[in-house]
Amino acid sequence: MVFKSIKDAYPETPKICGVPEFWEHLFYSIFFHDFGKAASGFQKALSGMEKWKYRHEILSAGFVSGLEYDNQPKDAIAMAIITHHKDVSYLREMFQTYPSPVGKKRYTEKLQELTPNFEELREIQRKIPEISGKYLGFELNKFRERESIEEMVDSYKNTVLPYKKQLENDELTSLHGKYGIFLKGFLTACDHLASGGKYGLLCGIEDMKAVYNFSEMRKTQSQASETKGDAFLIAPTGSGKTEASLFWSHANQNLSKSKRVFYLLPYTASINAMYKRLQRDFKDPELTGIQHGKAMYYLYRSFEDEEDYLIATEKAEQVKNLTDKIYRPYKIATPHQILKSMFGIRGFEQNLAEMSNALFIMDEIHAYDAHTTALILETLKILKEYQASFLIMSATLPSFLKEMFKRELGITTEISFTESELNEFTRHRVSVLKGGIFDNLDLIQKELDDNKKVLVVCNTVAQAQKIYTLLSEGIENCGLIHGRFILRDREEIESKLENLNLLVGTQAIEVSLNIDYDVLFSEPAPLDALIQRFGRVNRKGWEEKIIKPVYVFEQGSENDKYVYKNQEIVSKSLELLSKEDILGESRIQKLVDEVYSSGYQSSDLASFEMVKKNFPKFHSRIFPFINEKENKEEFYNLYQSVEVVPIQYKLEYLEEIENRRYFEAMKYVASISVGQYKKLMHNNQLEIDSDMIFASVEYSPELGLLLASEETILGIF
Repeated sequence: MVFKSIKDAYPETPKICGVPEFWEHLFYSIFFHDFGKAASGFQKALSGMEKWKYRHEILSAGFVSGLEYDNQPKDAIAMAIITHHKDVSYLREMFQTYPSPVGKKRYTEKLQELTPNFEELREIQRKIPEISGKYLGFELNKFRERESIEEMVDSYKNTVLPYKKQLENDELTSLHGKYGIFLKGFLTACDHLASGGKYGLLCGIEDMKAVYNFSEMRKTQSQASETKGDAFLIAPTGSGKTEASLFWSHANQNLSKSKRVFYLLPYTASINAMYKRLQRDFKDPELTGIQHGKAMYYLYRSFEDEEDYLIATEKAEQVKNLTDKIYRPYKIATPHQILKSMFGIRGFEQNLAEMSNALFIMDEIHAYDAHTTALILETLKILKEYQASFLIMSATLPSFLKEMFKRELGITTEISFTESELNEFTRHRVSVLKGGIFDNLDLIQKELDDNKKVLVVCNTVAQAQKIYTLLSEGIENCGLIHGRFILRDREEIESKLENLNLLVGTQAIEVSLNIDYDVLFSEPAPLDALIQRFGRVNRKGWEEKIIKPVYVFEQGSENDKYVYKNQEIVSKSLELLSKEDILGESRIQKLVDEVYSSGYQSSDLASFEMVKKNFPKFHSRIFPFINEKENKEEFYNLYQSVEVVPIQYKLEYLEEIENRRYFEAMKYVASISVGQYKKLMHNNQLEIDSDMIFASVEYSPELGLLLASEETILGIF
């Protein structure tokens, strides 16, 4: 049933991989993949009598020798079966498979263990025409059943070794490409879903306009609902981009609504919020999944209040495991979850198979640095080969980047407002103030005294901590937010953000947090970052034509140069803003383009070009059935942060670990940059215990980690 569901959901697969008989080959792969479990040793292991110390997949693949195909289909089916749990490198290392004499002897011995159940296996094989007729749609008869153990052929010897030799000699076949990826990926998906008690893929929303039943759609929403194929969507914060993107996904669905939809956002906080929102909007919580580095922890927290630890953990694992499979039609994720597949990390075949012909919504595409932007662009180019479609969204994307994406991906459609329509969303009066934040504390205090909801944004954590300490005295209902709180305290702060009189933060407030303040005071930053900060003030002011003030200081702190290395961009941004008063929404794109008129510069340009040059070469060395450990390390090096626990929570953390309450232990974890980690290591302020790093630094639940220096803050906000 899972097989039929996948076949119906992905009808374009044979064409994409260039193998018309693909579904026949997958059927045989599924049919034989567990035959090796009939071995007497495996059956004893099931009853707990003894460990078998062999792999059933190796024996299962031997039945492929009865298929009446040419060598390539037989090799493909055998490879999929042999590797559907472990890759070939693991099998060779752990089970001494061919070409070693020990491996040959062991295979022969284990093969004999099929003898007691061999007649029953023959009986099952005779049902191939009947079962294939039911689930494939026509009867298969390209098989001659094995009459004895002696007719079985060692598929590892006859298939895996030639496959690896072809790799070494650069004699690649279709099995080294999409054909192998789809066969391994869909076999794994069928096996995992059936094992999890799910016998079909869920399909998407039947009518998205019924979910968002607007009396009148905005122009961009209406255009998106009629747009077929790839497109850009450029629209202001708060103008209904999310609904527009979902209308686009609906317009590009197939008749059965089986295309998978990936909604990609840059930050964990915004992903969590979107997940919660779509679960509410779609009514059925099974339709939507969440994927990011701390997804299990987030899911655990959603069950924590209703259940005890073990039940909450079990429920979180069930939800996460199903999301990781080809099951839910909508997934909210970070681009890193997609990039992972490009690095050949275990399970990438299933992930790539799932992403074929999928619909990708790339939200907040402006938020990434040059290196990550290049990785995303190269990844989308690869997904294009799998017939994926893209809607790329932003409020503040420089035109040079937009044109580059359009050119490289062949995008010709842009959904946007006209200049006059954009100006309907105008909400801010911008002023550039002389001096820095410490020179203007009186002005901030005056706004607080006037009972305004005040937002202050600094560029470094240390600066934000100082300003918060100064301003919060005597202020009720205030908060500080940045990236150096332990998870427990960060969650507590985020839960109160909407109702604070004063919020001081870093770039953390740029990340789609649902907050709305009356006035902003910001340290200097590149224009696109400032626009995101402005968006946290007077979010819906355009509805009643209300204008509210946003202030930017001319000077930042001494350490800003470590955060924004291209200070020319910052200076140019301030120069342009100083000439504005009421910031018309239509002006924003023009100003952003003027700031970035030369495109990427210096280190940003070098980083972007390096990825563009090297990533295609790197990805061309990724092959199905093989997982390279080095690639995994390469991928995780993309994360420029290190998890630590403040030393004052060491006993609490270790106690939770000892009691196997791992998610409770995670509440004490904070993140620091790689540079800060190296500095603490140099100063002997770190110790490792139970695989966790404990930092001997002061920590305050109100202020977060109090680190001595900011030179290496970049990456942790």
